[in-house]
This record gives sequence, C-alpha cells and structure tokens, in this order.
Amino acid sequence: MPAPAPRRRRADLDNPRSYQALDPGGMLQMAVDFPAQLEHAARIGEGFRPPAALRGPSAIVLSGMGGSAAAGDLLSRLCEDRLPVPFLVNRSYQIPGFVGPDTLFLASSHSGNTEETLAATSAALRRRARVVCITTGGKLALLARRRSLPLIEIPQTDPPMPPRASLGYSFLPLVFLLQSLGLYPGLARQSQEAVKLARKLRDQVGPDVPARRNRAKRLALDLHGRIPWVQGTPGIMSAAAYRWRCQFNENSKVLAHSSEYPELNHNEVVGWEVSPRLARHISVVVLQQPAAQARLLARVQITTEMVGRKAPVHLIQADGKSPLAQLIWTVYLADFVSIYLGFLNGADPSAIAAINELKSRLARL
Repeated sequence: MPAPAPRRRRADLDNPRSYQALDPGGMLQMAVDFPAQLEHAARIGEGFRPPAALRGPSAIVLSGMGGSAAAGDLLSRLCEDRLPVPFLVNRSYQIPGFVGPDTLFLASSHSGNTEETLAATSAALRRRARVVCITTGGKLALLARRRSLPLIEIPQTDPPMPPRASLGYSFLPLVFLLQSLGLYPGLARQSQEAVKLARKLRDQVGPDVPARRNRAKRLALDLHGRIPWVQGTPGIMSAAAYRWRCQFNENSKVLAHSSEYPELNHNEVVGWEVSPRLARHISVVVLQQPAAQARLLARVQITTEMVGRKAPVHLIQADGKSPLAQLIWTVYLADFVSIYLGFLNGADPSAIAAINELKSRLARL
C-alpha cells in the first residue's frame, strides 16, 4: 500500500509565512488590490461610448460562464426593481427563443475563448441581436473586430488573472453601459461609494489585521471543517449568496450551498429536520440588506432560530447606503473569507485542477 500523504500543517492566518507557499498565484494579493481594480473598471466604463443603435432594447441577455456570468447575476438582480425590460443570464451553448433584433446581447468571456459563450454569441448574431462584447481578448475580441461589434476591452494581466478575481472588470463597465443607454439613470454614481467602501473593508479584513479584529478571518475559522450553507435575502443578496458559494468552491476547495429567501421557507427549511449528526457538518451564513422589509426580517429571524437548533448561523448585514455599494461590499467580503478558508484547508486558492482536467478531456473528444 502507498504511504499516506503527509498531513499539512494548518495555516496560521496571522502568520503570512504559514500560507505564502499555498498562494503561488497571488490570489490574496488580487483581493487586496480589488479596490484599485474597481477604480480602473469605472474609468473603462466611463470611457466606453455605446452606439445609438443599442438604445431601446426589448430585453437584455448576458451570456457567460463562471466568473464572467457572475457579473450578469449581480447586474440583473441589482437592476430588477427599476429596469424597464427583462434581463436574463444565459449559461449555455444555446440562446433563448426570444433573442432577436431588439435584444441587447452582452457576450461576456474573460479569456475570450469560452466555448459556450462563443457558440451563444454566434447564435445571437445569426438572429441579428445587438451584440456587445466584453473580454480581455481571444476569439471573442477577434469576432468583435471582424464584425465591427461594440467591444469593451478589459485588461489582461501577466500571468492572467482568474475570471473570478476580475469581477470588477466584468461588472462595473456594464453598470456604466446601462446608465449610458438610459436604462438605469444614476446607477453609475453609486460606484464612487462602492470603491470607498471596498477600501474600508480591505483595511478591516486584509491579511495584516489580526483575527481577533478581523471578521473575515474569524468567519473562515468558524467555517473550517464544515460545509458553508449561504442564504441570501431577495435581490442583490441572493446574487451575492451564489457568488459566495462559487468562491467557496473555487478558492476554498469545498462543497457549498446557496439559497434565497423567501423561497427557502417553502422547501429548504423542512430539510433542517435532518439528524444533528449530519447537521453538525454544516455552518450557515445569512446575507441581508439593511432596511429589509419587516415581514422578510421576521422570516429571517424565525428561520435562523429554527436552523440554529441544528447548526451555527452567522448573520452578515451589508454595509453601505446604495444598493451597488452594498452588493460590492458583500461579494468582496466573500473573497477574503474564501481565500482564508482555502489556506486553512491547505489549498492553493488559485488552482482549479478539476476544471482544467474537464477542459482537457473535452478537447480530446
């Protein structure tokens, strides 16, 4: 029998030397630099001048995968209460049947080579949709230049930044695009508060802040050895909950679950009748907006009391005044929590071996 693999020593989150070797890709530094990315992304958005032909769509579709699609999730939920047209996020090779000449089709691929997004974009062009591309380059940028499509170019770093670490670049320019098209007036102004709040959060939960004063480190320590179960209140916190789940998957190398109020009160809550032996492996994180509806707050309070009989519950209320700032603050906190949890698991937050294996095997077919 082969010798068992040596056990990794648990990282000391207050001692960078204990986890530096786990982070050859510099994921933690990317998180530290995120406020600067937001500032740069805002300048890219301000500098993009959409052609008049994009105005007045009957629907919006963002097609993307993984970290690139996350921008669509955040944007669609951010705007759903004021956007005058439907907004759908498409994660597929195919596109919805309604896509046509009056559809604003946002093709989002960080690398520019995502096969699902390229296939969906080609289908949208065949239906004469109003296509806008957002990418660092690759085949999508070539397609945009060849077909004279509006192109939002975002920076490509060396080595390349993972799409999930490039959320500011894939998200904020689209915020400015919707404002420029008159679909959500005033939205871009909220970006200034979002950048300031991100800087403040970095100073509160960055690697130099000890765990006793660092809520991200403390939460990672509480989640260590458990399955994160993220619940979000409706709208932007629901989108944030899914982002937290994905960050746990990729950065922390753990399974995670996400769900949304009030829907989870009609199904998931019954599942918490599970035995305490199984529930002890789960830790719940509830994401909530300030000043939520009283009826919704009552649901959250009652549900957390019920769930708290079986598993620990961590309630996180978003900081900030504007919805955009609250959203950015919440997803930014997930970056630090998931990276710290990855270190505690002895994992490289940048590595995505399973995704790379899948792509390699598909390429041989």
